[in-house]
Amino acid sequence: MRIKSFILVLILCLAAPLSAKPQEPLKLDQVLAKYYEAIGGLEKWNNLNTMVMQGTMKSQGVTIPITAYHERPYKCRIEFKVQGTTMAQIYGGYFAWQINPLSGNPEPAPMSSGKTRYMKDTCGIESSLKDYKKKRHKVKLLGEEEIDGKNAYKINLKYNSGNIETFYIDAKTFLLLRTVGLYNMDGSDLRTTTDFKQYKNIDGYVVPNNLVIQIHGNPEPEVINVSKFEFNTDIDSTIFDFPKENMEKMQQQLKEMK
Repeated sequence: MRIKSFILVLILCLAAPLSAKPQEPLKLDQVLAKYYEAIGGLEKWNNLNTMVMQGTMKSQGVTIPITAYHERPYKCRIEFKVQGTTMAQIYGGYFAWQINPLSGNPEPAPMSSGKTRYMKDTCGIESSLKDYKKKRHKVKLLGEEEIDGKNAYKINLKYNSGNIETFYIDAKTFLLLRTVGLYNMDGSDLRTTTDFKQYKNIDGYVVPNNLVIQIHGNPEPEVINVSKFEFNTDIDSTIFDFPKENMEKMQQQLKEMK
Protein backbone atom coordinates (compact mmCIF):
# COMPACT_ATOMS: atom_id res chain seq x y z
CA MET A 1 0.00 0.00 0.00
CA ARG A 2 2.84 2.36 0.85
CA ILE A 3 4.53 1.73 -2.52
CA LYS A 4 1.21 2.25 -4.25
CA SER A 5 0.61 5.52 -2.38
CA PHE A 6 4.14 6.70 -3.15
CA ILE A 7 3.66 6.02 -6.87
CA LEU A 8 0.34 7.91 -6.82
CA VAL A 9 1.92 10.92 -5.14
CA LEU A 10 4.81 10.83 -7.61
CA ILE A 11 2.39 10.77 -10.56
CA LEU A 12 0.47 13.72 -9.14
CA CYS A 13 3.67 15.70 -8.58
CA LEU A 14 4.86 15.07 -12.11
CA ALA A 15 1.49 15.87 -13.63
CA ALA A 16 1.04 19.18 -11.78
CA PRO A 17 3.67 21.16 -13.70
CA LEU A 18 2.32 19.79 -16.97
CA SER A 19 -1.22 21.00 -16.34
CA ALA A 20 -2.38 24.04 -18.29
CA LYS A 21 -1.63 27.35 -16.68
CA PRO A 22 -4.45 29.87 -16.37
CA GLN A 23 -4.42 32.11 -19.43
CA GLU A 24 -3.35 35.63 -18.64
CA PRO A 25 -5.94 38.28 -19.49
CA LEU A 26 -5.29 40.19 -22.70
CA LYS A 27 -4.09 43.76 -22.51
CA LEU A 28 -5.73 46.64 -24.37
CA ASP A 29 -3.50 46.66 -27.42
CA GLN A 30 -3.73 42.86 -27.68
CA VAL A 31 -7.54 43.03 -27.74
CA LEU A 32 -7.45 45.79 -30.35
CA ALA A 33 -4.95 43.88 -32.52
CA LYS A 34 -7.36 40.92 -32.61
CA TYR A 35 -10.26 43.30 -33.28
CA TYR A 36 -8.46 44.88 -36.27
CA GLU A 37 -7.66 41.41 -37.63
CA ALA A 38 -11.29 40.33 -37.25
CA ILE A 39 -12.64 43.27 -39.28
CA GLY A 40 -10.25 42.76 -42.18
CA GLY A 41 -6.85 43.93 -41.01
CA LEU A 42 -5.21 47.30 -40.45
CA GLU A 43 -3.66 47.46 -43.92
CA LYS A 44 -7.08 47.06 -45.51
CA TRP A 45 -8.61 49.86 -43.45
CA ASN A 46 -5.58 52.13 -43.81
CA ASN A 47 -6.09 51.99 -47.59
CA LEU A 48 -9.78 52.89 -47.34
CA ASN A 49 -10.51 56.46 -48.45
CA THR A 50 -14.25 56.45 -49.16
CA MET A 51 -17.24 54.34 -48.16
CA VAL A 52 -20.89 54.48 -49.19
CA MET A 53 -23.62 52.63 -47.33
CA GLN A 54 -27.18 52.22 -48.61
CA GLY A 55 -30.12 50.75 -46.75
CA THR A 56 -33.21 51.52 -44.73
CA MET A 57 -33.92 52.79 -41.26
CA LYS A 58 -37.07 51.78 -39.43
CA SER A 59 -38.12 54.46 -36.96
CA GLN A 60 -41.46 54.81 -35.17
CA GLY A 61 -43.02 52.22 -37.48
CA VAL A 62 -41.88 54.02 -40.65
CA THR A 63 -39.22 52.63 -43.02
CA ILE A 64 -36.95 55.35 -44.39
CA PRO A 65 -34.41 54.98 -47.24
CA ILE A 66 -30.96 56.06 -46.05
CA THR A 67 -27.57 56.61 -47.70
CA ALA A 68 -24.38 57.45 -45.82
CA TYR A 69 -21.27 58.83 -47.52
CA HIS A 70 -17.90 58.79 -45.73
CA GLU A 71 -14.58 60.26 -46.80
CA ARG A 72 -11.33 60.08 -44.88
CA PRO A 73 -10.65 61.34 -42.37
CA TYR A 74 -13.79 62.84 -40.81
CA LYS A 75 -16.23 63.82 -43.55
CA CYS A 76 -19.69 62.29 -43.68
CA ARG A 77 -23.08 62.96 -45.21
CA ILE A 78 -26.20 61.04 -44.15
CA GLU A 79 -29.18 61.40 -46.45
CA PHE A 80 -32.68 60.09 -45.80
CA LYS A 81 -36.12 60.56 -47.29
CA VAL A 82 -39.15 61.41 -45.19
CA GLN A 83 -42.56 61.94 -46.80
CA GLY A 84 -40.86 62.14 -50.19
CA THR A 85 -38.53 64.91 -49.01
CA THR A 86 -34.76 64.41 -49.02
CA MET A 87 -33.02 65.56 -45.85
CA ALA A 88 -29.36 65.39 -44.87
CA GLN A 89 -26.97 65.87 -41.98
CA ILE A 90 -23.39 66.68 -42.98
CA TYR A 91 -20.02 67.15 -41.34
CA GLY A 92 -17.39 68.54 -43.68
CA GLY A 93 -14.46 68.89 -41.33
CA TYR A 94 -15.29 72.24 -39.70
CA PHE A 95 -18.91 72.30 -38.56
CA ALA A 96 -22.06 70.23 -38.95
CA TRP A 97 -24.90 71.44 -41.15
CA GLN A 98 -28.23 70.13 -42.34
CA ILE A 99 -30.80 70.22 -45.09
CA ASN A 100 -34.24 69.88 -43.50
CA PRO A 101 -37.11 71.44 -45.49
CA LEU A 102 -39.62 69.90 -43.05
CA SER A 103 -38.27 72.20 -40.31
CA GLY A 104 -39.70 75.19 -42.16
CA ASN A 105 -36.32 76.27 -43.50
CA PRO A 106 -35.59 74.92 -47.00
CA GLU A 107 -32.07 76.38 -46.99
CA PRO A 108 -28.93 74.55 -45.79
CA ALA A 109 -28.30 75.64 -42.19
CA PRO A 110 -25.53 75.13 -39.62
CA MET A 111 -26.22 72.77 -36.73
CA SER A 112 -25.43 73.51 -33.10
CA SER A 113 -21.96 73.14 -31.57
CA GLY A 114 -23.12 70.08 -29.60
CA LYS A 115 -24.30 68.33 -32.78
CA THR A 116 -21.07 69.34 -34.51
CA ARG A 117 -19.02 67.66 -31.77
CA TYR A 118 -21.27 64.59 -31.92
CA MET A 119 -20.90 64.21 -35.68
CA LYS A 120 -17.15 64.81 -35.62
CA ASP A 121 -16.76 62.11 -32.97
CA THR A 122 -19.03 59.50 -34.54
CA CYS A 123 -19.01 59.83 -38.34
CA GLY A 124 -15.45 58.80 -39.14
CA ILE A 125 -14.85 56.27 -41.90
CA GLU A 126 -13.37 53.84 -39.36
CA SER A 127 -13.79 52.82 -35.74
CA SER A 128 -12.73 55.46 -33.23
CA LEU A 129 -10.59 52.76 -31.58
CA LYS A 130 -8.31 52.60 -34.61
CA ASP A 131 -5.24 54.82 -34.15
CA TYR A 132 -6.69 56.07 -30.86
CA LYS A 133 -3.30 57.35 -29.70
CA LYS A 134 -2.79 59.37 -32.87
CA LYS A 135 -6.31 60.77 -32.52
CA ARG A 136 -5.54 61.61 -28.86
CA HIS A 137 -8.52 59.69 -27.50
CA LYS A 138 -8.26 58.44 -23.93
CA VAL A 139 -8.85 54.68 -24.02
CA LYS A 140 -8.97 52.17 -21.18
CA LEU A 141 -9.73 48.45 -20.97
CA LEU A 142 -12.22 47.88 -18.15
CA GLY A 143 -12.17 44.06 -18.11
CA GLU A 144 -14.90 41.75 -19.35
CA GLU A 145 -18.69 41.87 -19.23
CA GLU A 146 -21.46 39.62 -20.49
CA ILE A 147 -23.50 40.98 -23.39
CA ASP A 148 -26.51 38.90 -24.46
CA GLY A 149 -24.86 35.72 -23.16
CA LYS A 150 -21.46 36.45 -24.73
CA ASN A 151 -18.29 37.44 -22.91
CA ALA A 152 -17.05 40.79 -24.17
CA TYR A 153 -14.08 43.03 -23.55
CA LYS A 154 -15.27 46.39 -22.25
CA ILE A 155 -13.31 49.38 -23.54
CA ASN A 156 -13.97 52.98 -22.51
CA LEU A 157 -13.10 55.80 -24.92
CA LYS A 158 -13.21 59.50 -24.09
CA TYR A 159 -13.08 61.99 -26.96
CA ASN A 160 -11.36 65.36 -26.76
CA SER A 161 -14.86 66.88 -26.82
CA GLY A 162 -15.71 65.15 -23.53
CA ASN A 163 -18.12 62.74 -25.20
CA ILE A 164 -17.75 59.13 -24.06
CA GLU A 165 -18.27 55.78 -25.80
CA THR A 166 -17.97 52.31 -24.35
CA PHE A 167 -17.15 49.49 -26.77
CA TYR A 168 -17.97 45.82 -26.14
CA ILE A 169 -15.86 43.45 -28.25
CA ASP A 170 -16.79 39.76 -28.42
CA ALA A 171 -14.11 37.79 -26.53
CA LYS A 172 -14.46 34.90 -29.01
CA THR A 173 -14.86 36.50 -32.46
CA PHE A 174 -13.35 39.89 -31.56
CA LEU A 175 -16.10 41.64 -33.50
CA LEU A 176 -17.88 44.64 -32.03
CA LEU A 177 -21.08 43.64 -30.26
CA ARG A 178 -22.26 46.92 -28.78
CA THR A 179 -21.44 50.54 -28.10
CA VAL A 180 -22.93 52.75 -25.41
CA GLY A 181 -22.51 56.47 -26.02
CA LEU A 182 -22.93 59.46 -23.73
CA TYR A 183 -22.86 62.76 -25.63
CA ASN A 184 -23.23 66.34 -24.44
CA MET A 185 -25.84 67.80 -26.75
CA ASP A 186 -25.77 71.53 -25.97
CA GLY A 187 -26.26 71.16 -22.24
CA SER A 188 -28.34 67.98 -22.20
CA ASP A 189 -27.07 64.41 -22.29
CA LEU A 190 -27.85 62.07 -25.17
CA ARG A 191 -27.38 58.41 -24.29
CA THR A 192 -27.49 55.70 -26.95
CA THR A 193 -26.98 51.94 -27.12
CA THR A 194 -26.14 50.40 -30.50
CA ASP A 195 -26.01 46.66 -31.18
CA PHE A 196 -24.08 45.45 -34.25
CA LYS A 197 -25.30 42.30 -35.97
CA GLN A 198 -25.19 40.23 -39.18
CA TYR A 199 -21.53 40.71 -40.00
CA LYS A 200 -20.51 39.99 -43.59
CA ASN A 201 -17.20 39.97 -45.42
CA ILE A 202 -17.59 42.41 -48.30
CA ASP A 203 -14.51 42.92 -50.46
CA GLY A 204 -12.34 41.97 -47.48
CA TYR A 205 -14.02 44.36 -45.05
CA VAL A 206 -15.98 42.65 -42.27
CA VAL A 207 -18.89 44.98 -41.52
CA PRO A 208 -22.26 44.76 -39.70
CA ASN A 209 -25.34 44.79 -41.92
CA ASN A 210 -27.82 45.30 -39.10
CA LEU A 211 -27.69 47.99 -36.41
CA VAL A 212 -30.20 48.38 -33.59
CA ILE A 213 -29.97 51.85 -32.04
CA GLN A 214 -31.75 52.62 -28.80
CA ILE A 215 -31.89 56.31 -27.92
CA HIS A 216 -32.58 56.34 -24.19
CA GLY A 217 -35.91 57.96 -23.51
CA ASN A 218 -37.43 56.82 -26.80
CA PRO A 219 -39.99 54.00 -26.61
CA GLU A 220 -38.65 52.00 -29.56
CA PRO A 221 -35.20 51.46 -31.10
CA GLU A 222 -34.25 52.51 -34.60
CA VAL A 223 -33.20 49.61 -36.83
CA ILE A 224 -30.84 50.08 -39.78
CA ASN A 225 -30.61 47.32 -42.39
CA VAL A 226 -27.79 47.77 -44.88
CA SER A 227 -28.41 46.52 -48.41
CA LYS A 228 -25.17 47.69 -50.03
CA PHE A 229 -21.63 48.75 -49.13
CA GLU A 230 -19.21 50.37 -51.57
CA PHE A 231 -15.54 50.83 -50.69
CA ASN A 232 -13.08 53.26 -52.32
CA THR A 233 -15.72 54.38 -54.77
CA ASP A 234 -15.60 57.83 -56.38
CA ILE A 235 -17.42 60.51 -54.36
CA ASP A 236 -17.87 64.15 -55.33
CA SER A 237 -16.16 65.79 -52.33
CA THR A 238 -18.24 68.96 -52.72
CA ILE A 239 -21.24 67.14 -51.20
CA PHE A 240 -19.62 67.73 -47.80
CA ASP A 241 -19.12 71.48 -48.32
CA PHE A 242 -21.53 74.06 -46.97
CA PRO A 243 -22.75 76.03 -50.02
CA LYS A 244 -20.68 79.16 -50.55
CA GLU A 245 -23.69 81.37 -51.25
CA ASN A 246 -25.33 80.31 -47.98
CA MET A 247 -22.10 80.98 -46.11
CA GLU A 248 -22.02 84.52 -47.53
CA LYS A 249 -25.66 85.07 -46.51
CA MET A 250 -24.92 83.82 -43.00
CA GLN A 251 -21.90 86.10 -42.65
CA GLN A 252 -23.94 89.08 -43.82
CA GLN A 253 -26.69 88.29 -41.30
CA LEU A 254 -24.12 88.14 -38.51
CA LYS A 255 -22.75 91.54 -39.53
CA GLU A 256 -26.26 93.05 -39.49
CA MET A 257 -26.86 91.68 -35.98
CA LYS A 258 -23.80 93.52 -34.58
